[in-house]
Amino acid sequence: MLVGVLAPQYLSYIHKAKVAADQANLKNYYTEIQMDYITTGKYNSMVPTVQNSPADYMQREIHFLNGQTVKLKAGYFAVTEDTRSQGGYNLCYHCDLCTAADADEQTKQKHLETCMITFL
Repeated sequence: MLVGVLAPQYLSYIHKAKVAADQANLKNYYTEIQMDYITTGKYNSMVPTVQNSPADYMQREIHFLNGQTVKLKAGYFAVTEDTRSQGGYNLCYHCDLCTAADADEQTKQKHLETCMITFL
């Protein structure tokens, strides 16, 4: 009985840890691509943006400019060229539960509020 009570809480902690790891890696990636843009004044063709390929909307791996690759643990992200006409990039992350087909609306909303992150 105790397992039945504790298992959902344990899974929640695991999910939060995976999302936090994804977000930390994406913050580093965002910093890297922004610095590249600031330094060169140009968009880098090595940064997969939605404008270049709509298929890049649900990326599950981060390909850093130095060649390092990191697999996301709990979600996906998309990069766009800045939408505020200030230059640089925008990056948005969703956990898998934000858009899961089998999740109820309450679960999706909870995850949109707690797991989604946008870097502008």
